[in-house]
Amino acid sequence: MVSQAEIDRLRLEADTIMTRYERVERALERARSESGDHWDTGELTVSLETPRGEPIEVTLELDADPASNARSRYERAKRLEAELERRERIVGELAPLPAEPVAYLICYHLDAVEGNYPRSMAGHLDARREDVASLCTAMETAGVLERVESGTVKQRRVKAKQADEVRQHHTYYRLSRQGDHLLRLLGEPEGRLNVLRHLPDGETLVRRLARGGPDYPRMTAQELGMEFEHVRHLYRALRQVGLVTEYEGSTIKGTERKLKPKDETHRKHTYYTATDEAEAALRQLEE
Repeated sequence: MVSQAEIDRLRLEADTIMTRYERVERALERARSESGDHWDTGELTVSLETPRGEPIEVTLELDADPASNARSRYERAKRLEAELERRERIVGELAPLPAEPVAYLICYHLDAVEGNYPRSMAGHLDARREDVASLCTAMETAGVLERVESGTVKQRRVKAKQADEVRQHHTYYRLSRQGDHLLRLLGEPEGRLNVLRHLPDGETLVRRLARGGPDYPRMTAQELGMEFEHVRHLYRALRQVGLVTEYEGSTIKGTERKLKPKDETHRKHTYYTATDEAEAALRQLEE
């Protein structure tokens, strides 16, 4: 896992090696003239004092001089810092999007219909109108959505409606350019990875499916003590992103479902499973 703590540790070790250069050099020379386990590993662990006088143990490469040992740490810290900045930048790009599954669903819905108003969106998404309206307001403020300012909204631009022309007695929204960018980001591996960091309970559900096999929203909600509506929308949002998919088939074999082992389960609900992309994202989170 890339972290600021790991970067700080590497730099502290490098600073310590350079500060205690002669001591490190003597320890390496002595070890090269003696037998021991360090010949099997190619490494030597020494106890040193940091520039502030605090004790620290540093594992050195036996065949490298002190400067090379320090330089390798500085270089690795620099690479990790660049990676951390890149990841934080991507997470930051998701920051304008409310950390709610319905917010994700609104974006995908508007991408498909090109414009709609909260009451209609609530019906399409099976969500509360008040929640959708509140999220739309927040997303407009953040720049993810924009209002359709024209006097009328043409049918060819609003696929969710059936009339040739829709009078604008509602507040219509559509994705902004920033919203379009967000959806493109969510379609990339790094974007999907950061959804697990951004969307509360997203990683929990994906890990549950990856380890336990297919599951359905009501069972997940009951066993994890979550609200059913939240879980239902969360599964749908994760499906849109590409981290979960609906299980196909009328029965689930016992070997596939470790969460509730049976010889087989006759499917009466909509079951979800983790995708290969989800498995890859989880591995990255553990690195």
